[in-house]
Amino acid sequence: MAAAQEQEETHEHHLQQELYDDQHYGELLASYLGLSFTIFLGFLPKYSIPLLSALQTKNMALSCKLMQAEEQLKQLRWRRKEDSKANARVVEIFASHRHAWQQEEKRLLQQIDERNEEISYLRSKVEDFERLEAEMKANVQDLKREIGERDEMLNFVSRSNCEVEKSGGECYGDMGLRAEELDAMRAVYGQSNNGFSSDFLNSAPSKFWSEKASTWQDMQYESVESTYHLKHFAARRESPWKVDGDSAGVSSKLKALEQELLNMERVCKADLSKVPSQMRKQAKRYQALAGKIDDLCGRMQASDPNEPTLSSEFRTQRQTEYLLEAFRLQQRASETNQKLTALQNEI
Repeated sequence: MAAAQEQEETHEHHLQQELYDDQHYGELLASYLGLSFTIFLGFLPKYSIPLLSALQTKNMALSCKLMQAEEQLKQLRWRRKEDSKANARVVEIFASHRHAWQQEEKRLLQQIDERNEEISYLRSKVEDFERLEAEMKANVQDLKREIGERDEMLNFVSRSNCEVEKSGGECYGDMGLRAEELDAMRAVYGQSNNGFSSDFLNSAPSKFWSEKASTWQDMQYESVESTYHLKHFAARRESPWKVDGDSAGVSSKLKALEQELLNMERVCKADLSKVPSQMRKQAKRYQALAGKIDDLCGRMQASDPNEPTLSSEFRTQRQTEYLLEAFRLQQRASETNQKLTALQNEI
């Protein structure tokens, strides 16, 4: 405890000593400053007092200028802050506009890419259309050439048909009965057909050739354009062209006609040589016509137009020839049937 008290006393003594020293140094400094100022005033010249007042006036003016400068500096700082705020707002506005400009630029670039793709697509379509146009022109040229060939073929067939009709005029001239023969047949068969029953007149020859003519007349002549599309149909098991006279019943009906002629010869006891001769001529003409039909059917069966190995042009040409020849045979069969009907009516 004593040591502690001694330490505290020593500490307090040091503090008091420091305070005394500080006061002593302060008094010395004040004395020095006062003495120095007194000496300074003592050494001043006599005219320094008005100079001091002038210096004071200048000091006041400078102080006013300093205050004005400080005020201007404050204003400049305030304006600088306002300008910085305005610049910040301008930067924000410019940034927002720049973002909008970038978006618009991206949209325009995307539209340009889309337009370029559309242009390339349209160019490809134009190239396709040009190629299709060239193909269509080539097809038109082929069709024109094919039509020309068909016209030439039709003209040739028509000329050959006219020549055949001219050459066959004499043969068909024999079909007409002379007036004397008709009078003789009227004299012999004038009374209720004189031995010839109505069953005979409506027998197989007339029925056969009337059915034959009606069959040919019911046949529709298709145009070249309709037959041209036959190649699009699937091939059947049996071709529609593979027919012959036997399948059509031509040979059986010719046999029936010959049988009727034999029955006529057996029934007719009078001088009826003219009538059987006319009937025989008519039967021969029917046989010739049936032979031509068999020949046409044979040629049609030999060269089937539905075979896949044949070209479409050759197939169409062959079908057109067959149809024209069949139409010509139909006309001749109709004329022959009319002759037979007239002959039976006379009998």
